[in-house]
Amino acid sequence: MIAILRAATFAAAAHAGQTRRGLPDPYINHPLRVAHHAAMAELGQDAVVAALLHDVVEDTSHTWDDLRVAGFTERAITLARLLTKWWESGDEGDDHDKATYYARILEDVDAVALKLLDRTDNMQDVIRIVPVRRDFSEKYLKKTRREFPPLLARCANAYVRRVFDERLTALEAALERRR
Repeated sequence: MIAILRAATFAAAAHAGQTRRGLPDPYINHPLRVAHHAAMAELGQDAVVAALLHDVVEDTSHTWDDLRVAGFTERAITLARLLTKWWESGDEGDDHDKATYYARILEDVDAVALKLLDRTDNMQDVIRIVPVRRDFSEKYLKKTRREFPPLLARCANAYVRRVFDERLTALEAALERRR
């Protein structure tokens, strides 16, 4: 429990002043919600810590060494690293990098669950912006349908599968209502 509180504090400080793209919400709400779902899914402490830290290196000036120095376990850091995109969108190697990224995630059941929970929360935010960013929302739904079936097939956690499916259905319905 102490490691989870330390991770929440670290992530909150790292994301201080950031907001979710297109929304007024403090960015820290996103990793807190993903961590909540990880706990509800009965994933281990390292997975909950990774849920809190999963965007720190990608979206702040912190490094993997900063996480080590802060005393987080190698398992938590490994999980956070598996969820961290290392390429810039639009790079020439984008498709190859994505395939490598997902292949690495598929090798770890906790990473699979966390990636699905991260996407679940992202879809909730996308639902909120459907009225103002319909094109983006439609692209996000198509990308989710294209990239996430292998993760769902690998995920044995009933809670994770259920909340992902519920959010996907809600996003589809939000887009359908706005036609």
